[in-house]
Amino acid sequence: MIRFFFFTVLIVIIFSSCQTKQSNPGIQSPGGESKPEILIFRYEKELFGINPTNIEAGLERIYPTYKFFLGESWKDTINLLRIYNYISDPNIRELYNVEMIKYPDVTFLKKGLEGIFDKVIKYYPSKTYPIVYTYVSGLDIEIPVIYADTVMAISMDLFLGKDVNVYTKAGIPEYMISRFTEQNILPECAKAIADSIIIKDINKQSLLDQMIVAGKRLYFADIMLPEVPAFSKIGYSQEKYTWCEQNEGNIWSFMITNQLLFSSDPKITGKLMTDAPFTSGFIDASPGRLGEWVGWKIVKAYVKANPSVSMQDLMKNTDSQSILQGSKYKPGR
Repeated sequence: MIRFFFFTVLIVIIFSSCQTKQSNPGIQSPGGESKPEILIFRYEKELFGINPTNIEAGLERIYPTYKFFLGESWKDTINLLRIYNYISDPNIRELYNVEMIKYPDVTFLKKGLEGIFDKVIKYYPSKTYPIVYTYVSGLDIEIPVIYADTVMAISMDLFLGKDVNVYTKAGIPEYMISRFTEQNILPECAKAIADSIIIKDINKQSLLDQMIVAGKRLYFADIMLPEVPAFSKIGYSQEKYTWCEQNEGNIWSFMITNQLLFSSDPKITGKLMTDAPFTSGFIDASPGRLGEWVGWKIVKAYVKANPSVSMQDLMKNTDSQSILQGSKYKPGR
């Protein structure tokens, strides 16, 4: 599998954005007032446009705009060698070439993100439009989108389309490839934003705790992207999502009968929360991460049963048992 992820990207982005708090200034309208605008910078285009034989000069040119990626020590010999190997790697370059064909323009992404952040700011007025970067991660499938308050970075090589041969060649399982589509970019962005908002208690690691956190992420995506199909938000196929809907009562009965909700055993929680082609204990027609799907249903039921609860209160509430009780969730009855 291709996994040449340039890992310093994440470290530098998160550290730099949190420390400098650089904000998006927007643009000036003819009347002089500031009009908010998402700015998208395509790091991959600049990086792969550098001549490998003169890499230091090329990086010197793009550094002012992409210092979040390059960091202050980019001139170190080891870092220069890493970047040289990265842009010279034929597998990485193939990903870049496919991306340029698929996404020569990202106006659709700018419009979609502005729609999301317009809603985010209504709930969290202290939030602002982030500066957005696109890049090629080398198929770092664990982290498709990074969001750190004023900066967002989107790994565009994870959204090239489910029929792209490069994914199969890299050895990525089909159930993952099925969600590597343009339709899934904005849901992944919304869930990354949710991760920065949801308060988590690290001492609470039961299956129910993990389900509720996952459910909050998906509920947040519901609010930010009401027009996006539910199956796309969770990364299922339509068939897998339909299976969940048809078997909701059986899924819940399985969890209750086997007393799973309050278990913190990683072997148990992993079976229901880990990404997989299907969930252990169920037939192959089931999707993976059934705990995530049920957590989503519980959170939606909780909000419906408690309309006075604000988004902020929901995201701050770490008492998963109170959310379950308040949801009155009883499927199949």
